[in-house]
Amino acid sequence: MQVGVEIGGTFTDLVWVDEEGVVSVGKVPSTPSQVHKAVENAVDQAAVRLKEVTRFSHGSTIATNALITRRGARTGLLTTKGFRDITEIGLHDRVGNIYTAFYHKPRAPVERRFIREIPERIDGCGNVVEALDEEVAQQEIQFLLDNGVTSIAICLLHAYRNGVHEDRLRELILSMSPTTRVGCSSRVSPEFREYERTVTTVVNSFVSPVVVDYVDRLDRGLTDRGCRSGLQIMQSNGGIMPAEAAGDNAVRMLLSGPAAGVQAAAWFARRNGINDIITIDMGGTSTDVAVAPMLEPRVVQELMVDDLPIRTTALDMVTVGAGGGSIAALDSGGFLNVGPASAGAEPGPACYGRGGKLPTVTDAQLIAGLLRPSHFFAGKMTLDVGAAKDAFTSLKVPGDLRHKADAVLQMVNSNMAAAVRLVSTARGIDPRDFTLVAYGGGGPLHAATVADEVGMNRVLVPWSPGITSAFGLLIADLKVDFIKARLQPLTAESLAEIGVADLAATCDGYAASLGLAAGGYDVQMGLDLRYAGQGFELTVWTDVARASPSELRDVFESLHRERYGYTRPNLPVQIVNARARLTRKNKLNVVTPKGDPGRNGKRETCDIVLQGKSVAATFMDRSDLDFGETITGPVILEEPTTTTLVPPGWTARCCESGDLLLEKK
Repeated sequence: MQVGVEIGGTFTDLVWVDEEGVVSVGKVPSTPSQVHKAVENAVDQAAVRLKEVTRFSHGSTIATNALITRRGARTGLLTTKGFRDITEIGLHDRVGNIYTAFYHKPRAPVERRFIREIPERIDGCGNVVEALDEEVAQQEIQFLLDNGVTSIAICLLHAYRNGVHEDRLRELILSMSPTTRVGCSSRVSPEFREYERTVTTVVNSFVSPVVVDYVDRLDRGLTDRGCRSGLQIMQSNGGIMPAEAAGDNAVRMLLSGPAAGVQAAAWFARRNGINDIITIDMGGTSTDVAVAPMLEPRVVQELMVDDLPIRTTALDMVTVGAGGGSIAALDSGGFLNVGPASAGAEPGPACYGRGGKLPTVTDAQLIAGLLRPSHFFAGKMTLDVGAAKDAFTSLKVPGDLRHKADAVLQMVNSNMAAAVRLVSTARGIDPRDFTLVAYGGGGPLHAATVADEVGMNRVLVPWSPGITSAFGLLIADLKVDFIKARLQPLTAESLAEIGVADLAATCDGYAASLGLAAGGYDVQMGLDLRYAGQGFELTVWTDVARASPSELRDVFESLHRERYGYTRPNLPVQIVNARARLTRKNKLNVVTPKGDPGRNGKRETCDIVLQGKSVAATFMDRSDLDFGETITGPVILEEPTTTTLVPPGWTARCCESGDLLLEKK
């Protein structure tokens, strides 16, 4: 028996599979004030027999939320003397709109007074030029401790080549204060680029105590209830890791929940014979969009969170503030804007009846007629139409309430379509050749309209789409990434020196610590390559130990041509980093229940407002569709975890798998 739980901004989703491989689901409101409580509530509601659980996998946005809201630990930074202002200077890039007159560059979550300099120096080859001054180091550490710093980041110059001074500083800190969290750049982000490495290490230290406290509470709660399997945490790279590793690798959790959803979307597409997909996951706070050609999600080595560059392996995703709780308002110029501010789970949208007063996307869906008050969340919640109307009355845009709501929904659709273009056309991919896989609480309600806007003709809505991200936790593989910085030309000599054997040994050692038997896991090797003079690199996954420099160059140039449309045969190629990935495949056999379709339940016709027009739509339960049956829009299909809109000009067919395939006529 295995369990997957994903905490979203509004709801917490649970999926569990029994000994027969049959999946069951649960969904409860999130509890932002005590995040772990929602997991316990979901377990209780689903009546999961925790004593029989062999794997409990979990995904959460707690690390992301702690960074964005700046509710992490009071953090200090120890850096090489003379490099105190690395985080202040930054890159001088203007993130976002370069024409903003009152631009403020992003700030790392550490106060300048808590950035302390330590006399020491290591050169670019890893040689000690100046020994660590331990007396000064102890004085600076004591200053941080006396001022209430509870988490300390250490990022010394060229520590990615030699971490000996960082390790010694870590020992000093723990000897002076054993409870202080310590993060070393040589462990968190052993790569060159001082600004990105420093920011990544600082962010890791900032969110680490929050993550550790949360994971410990959840782990204790599950253990007290009889769970003995040990907690597994989803990472941004789409794989899981043991919970005990979360504290030292908190930055790897920044895209925890969304990454699980992408893995599940590929699983559902594969069983329906679909090869190329773009995923769209609309939750309570945001919408996450990713692309997976041939069902392989694209991977990046750096992601942006709150405009800060985080160097960690992650699925290539774009996030926009377009969730069910996103607030609609007029900006300073009097134009309608939706998100990124969100009503979240508490108080939530006005129609939830929990005290929310501001107009949100869910309120707009209700007023426009796309949601029926008594059918939301399988009838477990009755939406308050009056409260939603009161909230929209305050929104000063032209038209009656229903057309105001429709204007908000059109704005949300436009924002989602822009995100789809960012992961497709902006990366040289034609979205018209792809199928849009829609999930999350709100994804299926907007997917066909978004697909229409970007020229896509097919939308796949998985089984129980509101819990797709939690389902992804069930099927996720164990996946851990390791990296070693090696900036040198691509030659036979450099290939022999990059330490592939050392990385492989590191993977074997880590596997042994997890109790994995030899042959029970795979190790994949790769290189980050670039043309000499380029600012960024591409990752080439191949058999590094056996490939020749010319073969590696051919693979790199093929990837470069695919990504950027050109190559530079006259330029030498450089190795930037060596990479290794430890993977253990999840061989769980999952069967999603097909239920009893074709019940011919009651169908009702109601007026809705859609893209500025009032149309008559048929409302029906999704389970009333028989296998192979096709219906023509406008139709709204209701189910416990979401609602699917089939617009005019579209059809929906119930596949033999139980999934829905929407197609434009």
